[in-house]
Amino acid sequence: MATQHKETNPFNAFLSFTPTIKELTEHVNVSTNWYTLGTMLDLDQKRLQDINGKAEPSTHKMIEMFNLWLTTTPTASRRQVLEALRVSVVGEITLADEYEKHLKKLHETTYVPASTKAVSILKSNIESLNKVLVSPVQVSQLLYSKRCISEATLDEMETINQRRSLDDKKMILLTAMQETVSSDYRKLKDITTVLSDVEETRDIANQMIAKYEEKIPQVDDSTIVQPQELAGSNEDHASDILKNNYSALSQSITEPVCMARLLHEEVISDEALSCVMSTRGSVSDSRAVLLKAVRDAVHSNYKHLELFVTVLRKFSETAHIGHTIFEEYRKRFKYHDDDSEKGEVYFAKQKSMHTCSSFDHQETDKHGDHKILFPRNMKNKFEDMRMKFGSTFFKVRRIFTKMKSVVNVDEVKELIIIWFPDLRSQLPDKKTIEEVLNVLKRKCNIFNIRPLENLAFEFNVEDAKPVIKSYKEEAKDFCKSVSVSLCLGEELQAVATPSRLLCETIVFVFNWDPDEYTLQDINDMFFELEPLNKCRIQIDNVGPSQSVVVNCYCPAEFTGSLILTILGKTDTLQRKGLKEFMVGNCTIWHTTQVLSESTEGADFLVQINDLKAALKAKDEWIMGKRYLCISLI
Repeated sequence: MATQHKETNPFNAFLSFTPTIKELTEHVNVSTNWYTLGTMLDLDQKRLQDINGKAEPSTHKMIEMFNLWLTTTPTASRRQVLEALRVSVVGEITLADEYEKHLKKLHETTYVPASTKAVSILKSNIESLNKVLVSPVQVSQLLYSKRCISEATLDEMETINQRRSLDDKKMILLTAMQETVSSDYRKLKDITTVLSDVEETRDIANQMIAKYEEKIPQVDDSTIVQPQELAGSNEDHASDILKNNYSALSQSITEPVCMARLLHEEVISDEALSCVMSTRGSVSDSRAVLLKAVRDAVHSNYKHLELFVTVLRKFSETAHIGHTIFEEYRKRFKYHDDDSEKGEVYFAKQKSMHTCSSFDHQETDKHGDHKILFPRNMKNKFEDMRMKFGSTFFKVRRIFTKMKSVVNVDEVKELIIIWFPDLRSQLPDKKTIEEVLNVLKRKCNIFNIRPLENLAFEFNVEDAKPVIKSYKEEAKDFCKSVSVSLCLGEELQAVATPSRLLCETIVFVFNWDPDEYTLQDINDMFFELEPLNKCRIQIDNVGPSQSVVVNCYCPAEFTGSLILTILGKTDTLQRKGLKEFMVGNCTIWHTTQVLSESTEGADFLVQINDLKAALKAKDEWIMGKRYLCISLI
């Protein structure tokens, strides 16, 4: 968390106050030296000359000079007077010392700590706040995001307790606010900022900030301790990212029950889902319960934040927040950064010891896999393909941009939504063709730009077609030259993507030798199964095994159709080497066993859904493979 601000030297703050004309006349009597002092205080020379030209005693001229300074210098302070007196051309060092001595005595008798003043300002408005606060839980969520209340306080606010009344929650929140201001008086500004964004408390907040600025001197920003990089575990880092976006989440989640169902079992527990469901009559209550459950989940495993992002992106109201969180997550955890030494990449592959004996670098991990040195030149080839993909996408996007007068952005968005319904929530706020194409990019990978190709075809963007054709030829040659074994552990995706929900993870296990099959074989296999395209299936990654494990993504709304399609194609798939087909952690089909051979389609879907609902244990094998695999989107 950010380092708390400590109150600066009280006397230094006291010197920042503006002196009165009486104080200056009595304790800074420079007599005939007034003109030089006025010059050092940066007063206008013409006006000083006007004062000097008057037939008045020096004392009168000095007072007029001080009045001019006070009325024309908004930042006039005692410190400026002391500094000017000590300048060599003024030479009033003794007078400056005497004035400073007087100020110290004055400060000792009149000083009230800034923290005391801040607490007093807050306390004087507690009763008014208590009367107008109607949504203390939501206000607590906003304050939590600003680091104005502790997580323990937020827990109390978000926990649904029938024995705790609205007044009780108000008291908990107001007490926590006072404790915060007592320990860090500057937090009063953050609190008033939050309250000013809430309609019911806006007027009170504005009065409080006015009092704050009147009673408490505004110190220079350089005296404020700036937030430092968060230290701690991965869970601490992820929780901090969630906290940064808590305010936006607390105001944007409108379907907490739907979100809870999607997060159920993978992120939140049965009990948490039950609590969300029990409060469905109040969106704010359901949202509070959901957010608390997500916070708890992220505390236990930071990767739960990725799954939360995946769900946020499914709703138009929160898709942009999901994007923001994921960008912070990527930067904080260096997501998909290459952490290998000297450009050498290792990949895990299950093989016998004698098969690997020709390699010098061998290690057996806890799963019995052997780490094999990935050829250095292959790493360069992948990097080349990534750059070629980037160049191709850039060129095509630029061509589309030049045609923005004839290519209607709304029509492009409409077509993309028809093709990929799961992108619907990510498109509403995109206004330009560049932004829209950046969303579509998530459906491409470095050897498949079919979505971009189809878009160019539909809108007759002729200039883009040769660019795309050239890249497709290069990508196909690349895929033909790369065996499955050489793509394990190598990132192929065009856009970084958070973890998939288990219920949207499709797994095909092929009885293939990874050394004898290429990336193109995988592409060809899915291309021939045309009905799968209707299910919007995407190859996600290729995992290590004695066989070839292909993890795919299928939007939840198409999972049922996909199951029926695959079951109708088992003969074809088995001839192509399919050994096992899984949805989430459920084995739907296996060469040695089919879950229900005689069940009709509709009944089978019911059976599968019941089975998925009954399974509470996570499939560690699939989750483990996910992080060993490469992502192809």
